[in-house]
Amino acid sequence: MEQKLKMKFKAHQTFAFRKGWLGKGLRAVTDDPAILMPSNSKNAMDELGLGANQVVSMRYWLETAGLIRKRSKDHVIESLGRLILERDPYIEEIGTLWAIHCNVASAKSMASAWYFFFNEFHIAGTFDRDTFTHALERYIFLHNDKPKVALTSLESDFSCIINTYVPRERTSNKRYSPESIIDCPLSDLRLRDVESRNSKTYRKKPASLGMLPSLLVLYSICTTEKQLERAESSSEKEIKLDVLLNAPGGPGRIYNLDSIALLTKLYELENNEKLRINRTAGLDVV
Repeated sequence: MEQKLKMKFKAHQTFAFRKGWLGKGLRAVTDDPAILMPSNSKNAMDELGLGANQVVSMRYWLETAGLIRKRSKDHVIESLGRLILERDPYIEEIGTLWAIHCNVASAKSMASAWYFFFNEFHIAGTFDRDTFTHALERYIFLHNDKPKVALTSLESDFSCIINTYVPRERTSNKRYSPESIIDCPLSDLRLRDVESRNSKTYRKKPASLGMLPSLLVLYSICTTEKQLERAESSSEKEIKLDVLLNAPGGPGRIYNLDSIALLTKLYELENNEKLRINRTAGLDVV
């Protein structure tokens, strides 16, 4: 019998992380590893210039993106967080955004609705909030250790997912001044778009091959727990192409890639001697 998981919903306090948040949070934790602990909420608000709920949201996103890790009395910066501080402290490079997206979309326990959205929500056409939340309710019943989650929490997660990946100017008929729009930087990845503002329907979009560095496909393979388990079980370190395309957590799901797009990126990696593709005798493995 499948062991059920602990899942989190509405832990973002209704906020998608905004441009500047993650870099600011990393620098704050570097200066004071305990700054984001709940006991330091007032100091964090003063230091970061954020409200109480925004500080909670920043901490949640930093942890979910795999940039910091909570200890008993403080936080430690993870390897990806250290690399970002060294190479891209203001989180402006597209590769940095793809890595953060990969971690968030793979966070089955921390960002359960995001994980479901990318890995388990199989829908070819347009969708709306109700379609998503009803499908998520069924998934929770089967996989969560608490089979019932308030519908309002799931609706809040859906709204936050849309705000994570779609610029506000695309989701509303209202006119916003540039100064009032603080979008999530992951909206630059263009993985979701609005089908109809009036009916509030949306559609999935595949990752643009011109925007997706092939090394980030390799990153998604190497950091996906299920793929690592499969690779380690084989002395040849082989992973089937079908697994990379269709398995939850694989690059096909995380980046919305079809088989042709995925193979394009895998061949780029092979040309750079990062992996080897074997398509002889019907093997189709990496």
